[in-house]
Amino acid sequence: MNLVRKTNTYYLIFLAFLFPVMVVVDYFLIQYVVNSEVEEILLHEQERINFHLDGNGKLPSSNYLFETSTIDEAAVFTPQFKDTLLYEGYAGKYIPYRTYAFTSTVDSQPVKITLKHVLLEINELIWLLFIATSFIILLLVLGLYFINQKVYKWAWNPFFKNLAKLKKYDVTQKDPIHLKTSRINEFEELNKVITTLIDQVKKDFQNLKEFNENISHEVQTPLAIIRNKVVLLLESKNLDERELKRVEAVYQETNKLSKIGKSLTLISRIENQEFKRLDRVDVHAIIKNILNNMEEIINFRNLKVSKELHPVTIECDHILADILFTNLIKNAVQHNIDGGVIKMLLTQEKFEITNTGEVSEIATEKLFHRFQKDSPTKESLGLGLAINQKICEIYGFRLTYARNEKTHIFSLFFQSQVEKE
Repeated sequence: MNLVRKTNTYYLIFLAFLFPVMVVVDYFLIQYVVNSEVEEILLHEQERINFHLDGNGKLPSSNYLFETSTIDEAAVFTPQFKDTLLYEGYAGKYIPYRTYAFTSTVDSQPVKITLKHVLLEINELIWLLFIATSFIILLLVLGLYFINQKVYKWAWNPFFKNLAKLKKYDVTQKDPIHLKTSRINEFEELNKVITTLIDQVKKDFQNLKEFNENISHEVQTPLAIIRNKVVLLLESKNLDERELKRVEAVYQETNKLSKIGKSLTLISRIENQEFKRLDRVDVHAIIKNILNNMEEIINFRNLKVSKELHPVTIECDHILADILFTNLIKNAVQHNIDGGVIKMLLTQEKFEITNTGEVSEIATEKLFHRFQKDSPTKESLGLGLAINQKICEIYGFRLTYARNEKTHIFSLFFQSQVEKE
């Protein structure tokens, strides 16, 4: 729900509660005012009648006189107002009246005099009040709506333009971002904060990028030297068997360290969105090429490979696509058992690879985290699936894993990419 709609909703809720309160308050207020005005008229008429009675002892004519009746001299009577309904023949219905009864003396005889005054019909007043109030509230709502729309377009226009720029902004671009200025102080302060944050992010990103490039280059060079020296030692005939095993261990760990460095650098480059190229990748061809390259190890481990591959083309960086499918197939080969089975299925919707293997103890939700090994083998770095997950995040793919004891299933869904074609 956007801001204007949310604001208008709160206004409507407030008016929905306010409207009945206004009607009730107006009803009792009008009733009080009408009764007060009528009572004032009747009291004034009482004074006029008493004035004439004191002057000549006779009851004057009055348009408000309702009835007179004699009372006992010993009776105690308190003047009082009262509402009543009287039937009027000309109207053919009962009309509400306000009466006032008081005592006086006519020809030395105590009498009770009752005055009356017609009241406005409250029900009709309420109906007129309802119509008038509804009309006023309608005008108020329409006024607030159009004012909000006007303010919304005027005041928030720079905000939404800046928001659109920020959505398209890429931290790798060299040109600085130019935010649209606004007359609203809060928006201007927000622009300053955003600009400062973007500058800091670009600076940090550049420093991190340079660090990754430097560490990758500077580390690989010494590692290459170490490997070369180790190879020379392995070729030496002066080492006994025990020393030879130690040198071999150093060589293996050096290779592993080199692979870790390259893998982490690759993950960092993927996270920094350095792979932006979109190629039309023939998945069927990539898988066939990977299987040809791994044919020797597949035959060596006596693995039975069955495949059902349909022509599928996706849009992504060709290098990342090769890494993605290589890691999946390599994982199925590396974590398989000798004489095991690998099944592959490639359709427009997904690539599914199933392999036999040992029972895994690692939690399924942690399998795609870095350095999570599904096998204790030394060759496994625990980074292949983490790299795959990063690649899937870039292109909107979805990689899932399921297992059933010694059967492991990886499913790569790229339906969103197929729909673009």
